[in-house]
Amino acid sequence: MRKIALAASIVVLSSLQGVLAQSIVFVSPSTKGLVNMACAEGSLSSFEQEHYLAAAHYLAATLCPQAHIESAVGVWKDQAENSGMIDGCPNDQARELGALLARYYHQEQALIFDRNERGKASLVSFRATQPLGVIAIMMAQAKVSNASVIPHNHENMIWIVAADPGQRAQSVALYSLLHGDNFHEEVGTSEFIGDNDRAKAREIYGAIVARAPAEVRALDNEMYSQQFNDLGLSTTPAH
Repeated sequence: MRKIALAASIVVLSSLQGVLAQSIVFVSPSTKGLVNMACAEGSLSSFEQEHYLAAAHYLAATLCPQAHIESAVGVWKDQAENSGMIDGCPNDQARELGALLARYYHQEQALIFDRNERGKASLVSFRATQPLGVIAIMMAQAKVSNASVIPHNHENMIWIVAADPGQRAQSVALYSLLHGDNFHEEVGTSEFIGDNDRAKAREIYGAIVARAPAEVRALDNEMYSQQFNDLGLSTTPAH
């Protein structure tokens, strides 16, 4: 049943990708820095993560109502953090949504992948049965520096944005090392918005929001209300 449920989830997500052929936002709510795999995985059940998912649903309801939102662990070499993936927004709205969330959660950067047949980057995804710790070890062997891992019961969906052919080859090597299943690849362009300096990053996010349509600026104002701050306290949207 678990495999059937996961397969159904993949079909739904693939259908969204096929119909919308739009962008994915990868952004984390965590400001505690990179931690070990167990801590990052445990953080997926934290209020911080529940609030983040509720906030993403709230914003996406206006900017891209058909968005598919997933909780994830962002893996960087042998460390990780709780994170998330928002799929199904047009590119402009994806950048705006990424900027809104990244600024609210004081992030250095958000990653946007735009599906585009003329792009030179790749979005690689596949399924693996190994736990996070093993995935991290295999990532090091394959020289894959970062990935987003979405837990699904006893299986994980691994998403990797490969900016060039070398990174794509490393992703394929990881797939082989993990004896992965359901390999899928899409072409497009990738963009980091923000800056390694959080103060400069905030300015960049603010500039994106300032140039955005009125509905985005209205959402930005709402995000600093008590109502928004309490999202996730009672009922969290399904994810």
